[in-house]
Amino acid sequence: MAAVSLSVVGNAGNNLALTMEGSKKYGQALWELQKALWDKRMMYKDETLAACNALILYELLECTDSSLDGWVSHSTGLAHLIEMRGPESYDSPLAQMIYISFRQVSMIQDIQYRRASTFAQTRWQSSPYRNHVKGPDQKLYDIGSELSTIIADADKSKSMSSNEAFTSKRMTLLERCLKLDREMDTWFERLNEEIPPPHYWPEFSNLQNPVDDDQDRKTYPVSFRFPNLFIAKVLLDHWALSIILHSTSLQLYQSLMGGTRPRPDRPEHPADGGRAQATTNIPQNYTVPPPKVAQTPGMIRSLADCIAQSMEYCLSKDMGILGSQWALFSLRAALQTYRYFPDSKELLWLQAVHDRISDEKGVKFSRAIAARSWITRDTSPWRP
Repeated sequence: MAAVSLSVVGNAGNNLALTMEGSKKYGQALWELQKALWDKRMMYKDETLAACNALILYELLECTDSSLDGWVSHSTGLAHLIEMRGPESYDSPLAQMIYISFRQVSMIQDIQYRRASTFAQTRWQSSPYRNHVKGPDQKLYDIGSELSTIIADADKSKSMSSNEAFTSKRMTLLERCLKLDREMDTWFERLNEEIPPPHYWPEFSNLQNPVDDDQDRKTYPVSFRFPNLFIAKVLLDHWALSIILHSTSLQLYQSLMGGTRPRPDRPEHPADGGRAQATTNIPQNYTVPPPKVAQTPGMIRSLADCIAQSMEYCLSKDMGILGSQWALFSLRAALQTYRYFPDSKELLWLQAVHDRISDEKGVKFSRAIAARSWITRDTSPWRP
């Protein structure tokens, strides 16, 4: 935590000496953590989990090698440690706090690398909460973990040997997406019961953005305000996951309607018009899609706009670094959405927000993720 504190203070005051001292403390912390992981008695202590979590936070702030590699390495290590401890090991307040914060990190990584999530298993979605209340954010991450598993299965289907097997698998995956969409609707209904609306309301925006050279013609003249940062985080994550879910549903639908299979080595794209080809792989007795799939392209862009309009609240002084940190997942989803519109003012606006989080908030990780494609494997819902 000394490394994190020195980094925050050093960046806030533009004090290179403090920042360098933080880097030195970070190196010492890495060595001490490695020694703890070599010790079987220390490996499973809550304090070791906390140390891993602190190193992840440091990488968010400093991005030590100007890439995502440090953050990915520490996040992967924490995931392995959590799995090794087992789902029944999170009863203590410290362990529970680390586990619930880790759920979002794990979900983001599983979506990022298009892999099936260990935490989509029932035991990981129930046992860690046996003595604690499971909040709406954790229930949302259950849905996100299942979504990453669907994405992984969609990638595997592209290598199937026969068109019949490919079509059958993709139809099953589309049905799973539609089921997940209904679960998202149910989740939102329960959120309204647990936390009565309004969850946000519009206000005239005062956020300065270099793209808006004319204050009378702002890209987003209206911003959203929230009752508190937790509700903002939950809604932002909901909007980001909705973008990914709707994109995935549209890709699956178009691959079935298009009559041709996507190549395993080529990314798939949700077409900006959502138009289907004349030929189809779908059997006549299979009824798809519901109206929402046809509306998906416009819906995705609207969700990205909701995320953008929430940035003024998250970047406000009162929200500190945490507001910027919690906004990164959704902000990146919005940015990748608008990369389908490379000449749009919205794209430049979102890129400028990423830069602001890096330069003004000291979260250098922001610029690194803005410069990198969403998915580092073979395909992305928003890859240009």
